[in-house]
Amino acid sequence: MAYFNHAFYKTFVATSTQASASVATSALTAGQLGLVTDSTWQTIAISGGTLPANSLAYLVQGSYYSKDTIGNNPGNGGYQESVKSKGINPKFISRVWATNCISAIQSTASLSLGSNCAPCGKTQFMRLDIKGSPTLRFLNHNAYAIGDSANICCIDGQEFLDPALVSATMAKMVLANPLIKPFIAEGDVNGVSTATLVAGSAYSAANGVATTGGSGSGFKINILTVSSGAIATYSVAARGAGYVVGDVLAVAGGTAGTLTVTALTAGGVVVTATTGAVSVQSVYTIEQALGAAGSGNYVASTDPNGTTKVTATVNFVGAYVDTKFGNCSFDTRDHFNAEPVVIIASILDETGNPCNDCGVATNTPGQMQQTQGENVIRDLILSERYRQSPFNQGNADSARIREIEMSDEILSAVDRTATYKAYYIQHTIPRFNNPSGVFDNDQYVYQVYVKCSDTSANTAVLALINKVIALANTAGNNIALETNSYW
Repeated sequence: MAYFNHAFYKTFVATSTQASASVATSALTAGQLGLVTDSTWQTIAISGGTLPANSLAYLVQGSYYSKDTIGNNPGNGGYQESVKSKGINPKFISRVWATNCISAIQSTASLSLGSNCAPCGKTQFMRLDIKGSPTLRFLNHNAYAIGDSANICCIDGQEFLDPALVSATMAKMVLANPLIKPFIAEGDVNGVSTATLVAGSAYSAANGVATTGGSGSGFKINILTVSSGAIATYSVAARGAGYVVGDVLAVAGGTAGTLTVTALTAGGVVVTATTGAVSVQSVYTIEQALGAAGSGNYVASTDPNGTTKVTATVNFVGAYVDTKFGNCSFDTRDHFNAEPVVIIASILDETGNPCNDCGVATNTPGQMQQTQGENVIRDLILSERYRQSPFNQGNADSARIREIEMSDEILSAVDRTATYKAYYIQHTIPRFNNPSGVFDNDQYVYQVYVKCSDTSANTAVLALINKVIALANTAGNNIALETNSYW
């Protein structure tokens, strides 16, 4: 006996479920999913419902088509027939699993220079590599650009160049390179710029006091003065990253001291000035760090390695945006990105070799969102084509034909810019009459897509999926919903 380990796939895109019993399949609205028994061809209740003896369960979804025929031709009809799975015997469900709603994360890179990393008379070099599928498709090869700190002059007696000025000079040169410019941008750390203080109690003067809460991390303050245990004045030791306006941050070291974020930093050059044990951090755009912006310009230090030591970090972010066509001209063969651009920063010496003697380069890979709408629409069209539903593409008049054949209604059922959560049910149908002995079972997988932003639909579909699992458990099939943290 052989085993065929592939499965036939069928796609549902759900916007709601029918949780009540005794609802006919013809009454299901577009995108509404129900669990139906073949003994009555009506829904069973999600809560408390049972499957009648000797009957099969079906996943049934209301059709997305608004008309039953094309051109009122009864010989070309049946489009509003509900979408049905094969009959599911709960005893033969082999797996049920679900994906996570994973958002896209941009690739980032940063270059940090210490206070003594840029001696006067020596040119600093940085290299920024661009890799990944977007680069290969756009250029047919990976690419890189080199920036340097040439043409920055020192005054008499100055020993070191300000690392913020050096970093910004190299970054501006790299970002202006026409080869890699479409793939990167200046990173914006979204640190805390201003915040409203609730002074709290039981605090004392301290440096580098941590905060907790909010959307980001890393924000620290120096408590400069207190009044009867309440914070009176403070400076910012670290701006942090990843915050949003309205975040409430609890200040450690006392009771009930909070900072409510009212504005975020703008720019990717983070400058830290440390005097003794006290650090004060500010964030500037590259133009501000170069002193070329209209306002808020940074004043470069002529003694960055003196009493007050200045360090700087410049941040980059992957920022490639691919060309996309709308639904009117959509073609399943259109490319869509399935891999983020990768950016890698490094420090070079004057000979072009990697140099780690002074300065630190860090790189964080990005990730694509899990189950893009682009995947969903292609799966749905494929599933509809198996049902003999038309989808015309590749012709000059395809847009008009799709309007006539109602294919546009399938396209509009999926938000191609959204992220979807997918639920899967895998089951088999045994072949009791199988004289060849080649295949023992037919295997089917039903994928139910739900938009991640639709909380109510996800809750309803999860309840339906759990009902399917409960029916399997009742039939003696001990399965559970499979999930994990990485898909």
